[in-house]
Amino acid sequence: MQYLVNYGLGGFLGRFRSEAAFARDDRVVVRSARGLEAGTVLAETSDRGAGLAEAGEIVGSLSDEDAARRESDRLAVGRLLAAAQAEADARGLPLTFIDGEILLNGTEAILQAVHWDDCDATPLFEALTASHGLAVKLADLTTAPTPPANGGCGTCGADGGGCSSCGTGGGCATGSCSRGSVKTTDEMTAYFAGLRRQMEASAVRVPLH
Repeated sequence: MQYLVNYGLGGFLGRFRSEAAFARDDRVVVRSARGLEAGTVLAETSDRGAGLAEAGEIVGSLSDEDAARRESDRLAVGRLLAAAQAEADARGLPLTFIDGEILLNGTEAILQAVHWDDCDATPLFEALTASHGLAVKLADLTTAPTPPANGGCGTCGADGGGCSSCGTGGGCATGSCSRGSVKTTDEMTAYFAGLRRQMEASAVRVPLH
């Protein structure tokens, strides 16, 4: 069986295989290209998910322990975001951190950020990884969020890759964050207004027919 699952802080939609049966709105643990994540079942796919690449497998139901750990992790994410922004400011990097999440394996964190000029964020994420005991990666929101494609996790950071381009050799972690130039106050205001609309649109579930 295969199911459409909404998962990740970016509100990704993926097709996941499972040997067990699930119903709509069941909370599950999925193994995606990024690792173990919490998700919500939308529907069994049948032919409705034919246009989506398989994103991984459903490991099982989300336990009460998993849910409680996710809540406690939110506090840790807040501290990590504050440290990341302070470090970026100290290094003069053109990055603004928006949000973040710690994956269910408890060893990886993904921070969402936007940039407005070229940057090499590799030293920043290496420092965060060393000081927080987590593999800290970047998910770039400078462009509209899209589900990770096969073979990529949609993140980058201390272990290479780039802004939303793991394995492609581009992005913040490799010194080529140049998709956008936002400099003036008016441009910044307009930019973040557009970003908010993108994020709100990405959170809407895809209607199933």
